[in-house]
Amino acid sequence: MREGGGPGIAPQPLEVVRGLLNTDDRFHGVDRLADGPAELVAFRDASRTYLTTGDTGALEVLAARHPLTVTFVVEADGASHPRLTPAPGTADGVATAVAELLVIVCEAHVAGTWQRLKACGNPACQWVFYDASRNRSGRWCAMGECGDVIKARAYRQRRRGSRSATV
Repeated sequence: MREGGGPGIAPQPLEVVRGLLNTDDRFHGVDRLADGPAELVAFRDASRTYLTTGDTGALEVLAARHPLTVTFVVEADGASHPRLTPAPGTADGVATAVAELLVIVCEAHVAGTWQRLKACGNPACQWVFYDASRNRSGRWCAMGECGDVIKARAYRQRRRGSRSATV
């Protein structure tokens, strides 16, 4: 899948987080961020844990190390609205990037888009996709790949179970 459109692609800026989460490609056993900055890997792993289990512990620890502040943005028409931004005095580019990623997660919660990020229901895959379905019932990163495989596997298992029950 590519950035910018199509099934599973999140709206910007949430697509940045989704792309980062998928640097850990579990289906192919490739971690594209294995040698990357430790804080970025920590954000990715904490966010994935939060996404898949709801456990906020690691993400809260990370957020405490990368504080955010509230600023007020004034629009051209004079209206203002609050915005989270990395706290002043952030030491390096990686720390700023992690803080900005935390801002994206917070804003996605407010916008209701975070809840549409899901990990594929295929335990071997776990690819993170954006569920754009109307009723938010998507379970697979791609129906033609993971969905078909898992549904066929469940069908065969049900068939085996019904045959053994009748014998």
